Amino acid sequence: MPFLKRRHVIAAGLGALVLLAGVARAQFADAAANVTYDTGSGLVFTVNGTNGNISSLQHNGVELAASGQAAGQFQSGWSSAAVSSRTIGTSVLVTVANSDLGVTMYYFARRNDNTIYIATNITKALNPGEARFISRLKSSLLTTSPVAARTAGFGTTVEGSDVFADANGRTASKFYNSQRTLVQQPFGASGNGHGAYIIPGSHEMSSGGPFFRDIEVNDTGSAVNITHYMFSGHQQTEPLRLGLHGPYALAVTDGAPPAGRSLDFLSGAIPGLLPDAQRGGVSGTASGATSATVGLAGPTGQYWGAVKSGQFVIGHIRPGTYTATLYSGELAVSSKTVTVAGGATTTVALSGSAPASGTLLQLGVFDGTPAGFRNADKIETMHPSDSRMASWQPGTVSSAASWPMASFKAVNSPLALAFPLASVPANGVRLRIAITGGFAGGRPAVSIGGFTSPASASPASENLNSRGVTRGTWRGVNRTYSFAIPAGALKTGTNTLSISVISGSSGDGFLSPNFVYDAIALDPA
Repeated sequence: MPFLKRRHVIAAGLGALVLLAGVARAQFADAAANVTYDTGSGLVFTVNGTNGNISSLQHNGVELAASGQAAGQFQSGWSSAAVSSRTIGTSVLVTVANSDLGVTMYYFARRNDNTIYIATNITKALNPGEARFISRLKSSLLTTSPVAARTAGFGTTVEGSDVFADANGRTASKFYNSQRTLVQQPFGASGNGHGAYIIPGSHEMSSGGPFFRDIEVNDTGSAVNITHYMFSGHQQTEPLRLGLHGPYALAVTDGAPPAGRSLDFLSGAIPGLLPDAQRGGVSGTASGATSATVGLAGPTGQYWGAVKSGQFVIGHIRPGTYTATLYSGELAVSSKTVTVAGGATTTVALSGSAPASGTLLQLGVFDGTPAGFRNADKIETMHPSDSRMASWQPGTVSSAASWPMASFKAVNSPLALAFPLASVPANGVRLRIAITGGFAGGRPAVSIGGFTSPASASPASENLNSRGVTRGTWRGVNRTYSFAIPAGALKTGTNTLSISVISGSSGDGFLSPNFVYDAIALDPA
């Protein structure tokens, strides 16, 4: 059993009588003392008693923390914090509080488990508006990390201070390593017999929904940064949720990623963590959508589950009122309000389908993603300027595979789309352009055969005050623009439509106003 020394050092292998004496001394220990815990199976970590950082993370006697960096901290760390600890049997709970910011970090560890279990309680709005736990570890040890986010050696700055290129025009960024929260698995880095991974656990108090993604791993050369984001303004569609975020965990291994695991047991250790018995569930049917997901969102949390054979089950939900949304792919197609009570399961039937495909022309699929369009298969791991990207200026084209996934005002606007008409519909045609999101108010306008769409047909896209497609994501606020094109602007045979980006804003290159395509459809009016 562990021993809690005067300097809060908890070591494995001592008797119960000594443990009790150690607990008594801990109650009167110096508040600025460091807290060190040895799991007895390879992991030893220290929490700094002054600022609350995890100042040391040792695996099998080897220090993993990067030189001069913290092995774990909230944001970029604090200069001071109230640090306390208590033993729970053979386990320890370290509490790190910053009352000025309204943030409390909880670190829990137990015998024979090389994992630090973490939760973050946020009670005030944050400035800057980010909430993250970040571990900065030795890149000389953890040499295996996601290539697209390995910025060491990339000497040319492409955008901001976080997207870089090498001599061959290949780009890398901390943004180019992320998973949708819907399918997020443990992530981290490994090498030389060591591994450090975040187990993402619960995103119930995070924001952005099941398809949101954010920074995970970045090797800068001086450190491998492994980050668990609870909230950021990176193309964020929801506000910060106040409350207890997590639990999540930092696991240390011999190199292999840890298996995902239930963190329910932590409700007995972490204050404010609601146990499963006091939570509820939602189940029901969902029809009409393909590759369907049901998401719940409300002030008390966010949850989701896949639809299988027309049915879904979502558990572990905090009591409250939620909007239940049915997604076809990543496109919301219907929603209802549901109320969840502790210890009970609410049932709901959802039905909705994606918009019908165009009968005269269809590029892409109405699914809330740019799948099928040019460069859509690369955009999550490369900047649009990357030399591996296909040209953003393809000339006049007629297929989704040749049509760029995004239009940029200063790069490839206008784009020309050719389509055939066996005959001209008497009332003209209706053109639908669905976008997954816009930047700087970017939205489409069209012209063909002397017709130019009126300004009223192109209201500004929602501004999320964030870079989007250049940082590896297409998620935003979905919107469909509809244009009525008169018969007089059309002809039998091949027609060429011009699609432009309009905006009241300006910008350079790929940071000019832009939007991402979901689908383009054409029908008789």
